[in-house]
Parts: sequence; C-alpha cells; structure tokens
Amino acid sequence: MIKTARLFYAFWDTGNAEYVSAAVDNDFRDNTLPAGRPQGPKGLLYASQAFRSAVPDLHCAIEDLLVSRDKVTARLLFTGAHKGEFMGHPATGKPVTFFAIDILRIRNGKIVEDWHLEDNLSLLEQLGPVSLTK
Repeated sequence: MIKTARLFYAFWDTGNAEYVSAAVDNDFRDNTLPAGRPQGPKGLLYASQAFRSAVPDLHCAIEDLLVSRDKVTARLLFTGAHKGEFMGHPATGKPVTFFAIDILRIRNGKIVEDWHLEDNLSLLEQLGPVSLTK
C-alpha cells in the first residue's frame, strides 16, 4: 500500500502519466471531484496538466503516510513557482507553497478511490485570484 501511494505521489511530483498507470485502477473514483474535472484516471492527468501550466516545476513532498486497513492517508507539501497564467492572472514568478491531505482506498495494489482537501485559499492568494490584505 505504501508503494502504491508513493507511486501516486511520484505522479504529482513529476506529472509522469506512467505513475498513474502503475498506481491507479481504471475504475478509480474521486469522491471530492472539482467541477469541470473528468472522473477516473483521465481526471488526474487533466488536473496535473492544467495546474502545471501555471506551476510547471510543481514538486510534491510526502510529509506523512498513515496506513489503516485498506486506506492510506497522506499529508503533502506542494511547492513550485508561478510561471504561467492561472485563472486569468498572469505569472508572477513568485514561489508557491500549499498543503494537501489525501485519503486513498487501495484494493489489489491499486488506488480505487480517494478523498482530498487542498489548502486552496493559500494557493489562490499566492497565485493572485484572492487577496486577503487590503
């Protein structure tokens, strides 16, 4: 299960689609699917490509992995630089840092479903669409 999770996060770290094939079941279901993203492995590829257009050097570091029965929970740290347009906001070149928490359900060595929560407020503030200061 840990190997499967590490393969999955190698995908988020590199954008390499081969890691999705190795770690994710064809019937994968994202239980917290954002609007506009396709379901299944194609949705993962879509999300990675879309975000990497704004942060092409995206790096995903595993801070913690916790295993319980058929699930792995991960605490992740994402970093990179804002080098492409995001939600109509031009690149700033500034560093970006945000965290995420995932719960992956694994069956027969493949991820069959997940739940995820990203620190989108911090991310959007760093990329420009949201400003919490006046």
